[in-house]
Formats: sequence, structure tokens, C-alpha cells
Amino acid sequence: MTNLLIFIIGLFLIAALLRVDFFFYILYFLFGIYLISRVWAERALRSVEVHREYLNRAFLGDQVQIRLNIRNKSWWPLPWLRVHESLPIHLKSPNFFRSVFSLWCKEQRTLDYELDCRRRGYYDIGPLALHSGDLFGMVNYEKITAQGDYLIVYPRIVPLKSIGVPAQTPFGSVPTKQRIYEDPSRMVGVRDYQSGDSLRHIHWKTTATRGTLQVKRFEPAISIESQIFLNLNRTEYTIQRALSASELAITTAASIAHCLIEQRQTVGLASNGLDPLADPEQAQSIILPPRKGQEQLMHMLDVLARVQMGEQIPFNDLLRQARLHLTWGSTGIIITADADEPLFDNLLLMKRAGFHVILIVLDPRTAFANIKQRAQEVGIAAYEVWEERDLDVWRI
Repeated sequence: MTNLLIFIIGLFLIAALLRVDFFFYILYFLFGIYLISRVWAERALRSVEVHREYLNRAFLGDQVQIRLNIRNKSWWPLPWLRVHESLPIHLKSPNFFRSVFSLWCKEQRTLDYELDCRRRGYYDIGPLALHSGDLFGMVNYEKITAQGDYLIVYPRIVPLKSIGVPAQTPFGSVPTKQRIYEDPSRMVGVRDYQSGDSLRHIHWKTTATRGTLQVKRFEPAISIESQIFLNLNRTEYTIQRALSASELAITTAASIAHCLIEQRQTVGLASNGLDPLADPEQAQSIILPPRKGQEQLMHMLDVLARVQMGEQIPFNDLLRQARLHLTWGSTGIIITADADEPLFDNLLLMKRAGFHVILIVLDPRTAFANIKQRAQEVGIAAYEVWEERDLDVWRI
């Protein structure tokens, strides 16, 4: 376009000097093309709208279908339009989607492509750039649109049947053999009245039928309240297994959370990892207080999808801070790389405060047999998860 403008100015000087009408005709023609092309391309591209349709949450291994709806709202046709969508390299290779086509006045075009969720994480989708110009290639304009979209890929969830989490809170939904924890909302039958039974538990209708006092029988059940403590401090993992062990730790945390929520239990999450959506200048722990329900599970999975390894918060500091959210008799599920003496001292304080503790190590620097023996001495159940199939201990 700059060269054309210089040529027009030069042609005008020649036409003015020689007074040749033919040069003036060429000058008018080229100058007209220059003005029309400039106004045409700019206004037409300005009127193009792009709307992206897709599901912004997926699980590991899923394929996400993304649809781009491109519409020209103006009466100015676009002889050519190039669409360039920037994408994360972990979801698509090459890391872009590109298409070139014509878009006439008031026309709408739909483009589809897929993302392969090969790795968990929080990914920005876009920006999407539109390039267009005139038929002669004299102008070329760019427009950035459809920004601010994202895709969350959840970590893998291994289906578990039971975690073996102890509890001392009655009136829950998990059956137990301890008859002291009978849930009055779960009637399973009647029995003969015995001395000491509460009069409030008498089943009057059955009593009238049988002629003797009958008392309601209740199903013994307990409520499990747990907090998952996830250690993602990079310095506490070995260099060789930092990536694989940390991802396995996240998979373990997600699987345990899913299992407990499916049992309608109360569970929370605390981690010293980094959340890319948090303020990078403030070193803050990730703490989700224990709650029930699918909403809590989705909130935890969102965090576990985004969280990354960090080095700012020691794991022992996280334990001291996050255990304040636990009530007496609750369970702390410790998922960490290794278990050294300072960690055992912290776990022992939790035991003395009335909490149950389950220890899961993924990258021990010493023999796990020594860690397990040390844990048994203080009444802590210890497990080693070196690879995903080690979670089979909770599938039974």
C-alpha cells in the first residue's frame, strides 16, 4: 500500500508536468482503487463477529470439539478472510488452527476442530486473529477477537471403593459395626423393649399389634470428615521423579476426593502448590474447608486441574495452618513425597489433638519399610503409591 501511494504521487507529478490526459485517467483510477480498498477492507473486517462454542471442562483423554461461528454483519463482502487460532501445544500439534475462505455480505461460516486432552491443566484458548484485505493485495488488516476463553482438563480419577478412613462422628451415611453409633434417621426394624431404652424410640404401632413394647432398631452409621493435605513443594521431590510423582499425587488426591464425595462424606483440600489464577506476588496456600456434595467435588477438581508445583511454602507450614479447619475426630489424609522426622513430629501432634492420620508417600528417599514401621509406632496407617496400580489397595 505504501508503494502504491508513492507511485500515485509520482504519477501525479508526471501528469502535472507533461499535461497528458492518459496519465490523469490512470491517476484517477488508481487513486479510486486506493480509497475503495482502504475503506472496504477496514469496514468489512470491523463487522466480522466470532463466537466460540465448546465445553470448557474435560477429563484426561477426552476430545473437545470446538466450533467457531464467524459472521459478517455488514453489506461489505470479504474477498478473502484468514482465521488463525492460537492453541496450547499440549492440546494440539501444531499449536494453531488456520483456515482461509471468502465471506460475503451477511454470510455466516462455521469451522470445527478438535483438542486432544493429553495432559491435565488450565489452558488459555486463543487469541483468534482475523486477517483480510482487498482483491489486489494492496491492503491487509488484522483483528484480534474471541479472547478470554479457557479449557480445564481434570486429572485422572481412579475409581476407588473404600479408603478405610476412620471417624468418631456419629449419624452419618457410612455403615459401621459399632452399635454405639446408631443413626436415628435409619430405621431397619424393631425389637423387644429392654430396660434402659429411650421411650422416644418405642414403635407404638407395632407395640399395639403385638401387645408388648417394641423399640425401633437403627442402622449403625458414622460420618467421615476428612482433609486431604497435598504436598507439591518441588524441593521435597527427587529430580528424577518430580514430574511423575507430583502428577501421581494429584491423581491420588482426586481419586480419594471422588470416592469420599460419592459416599456422601465431608472432604476438603489443602495444598502448597501454585494456582495460576491466584496473585503471583502473594505466596498463599490453597485451602478448601471440608464440605459435602458434587459442587465441592467440582471445586476440588478445578483446583487440582490448575495447581502446579512450587517452592514457596514448606509442607509442615501447610499442615499447621490447614489443620485448624478440622474438627475433633476428623481424618487428615497426607499425600507427600517423603516422610522425615519433622513431618512425623507434625503428624504426632495431629494424633494427640484427636485427629486420625493416613500417610501416603510417593517418592521416598529411604526404604518405605522404615517409614511404615515408624508410622505404626505412632498409630498411623502408611501406604506407598509408586505407580497408579498401587491405588488398587483401595479398590477392594
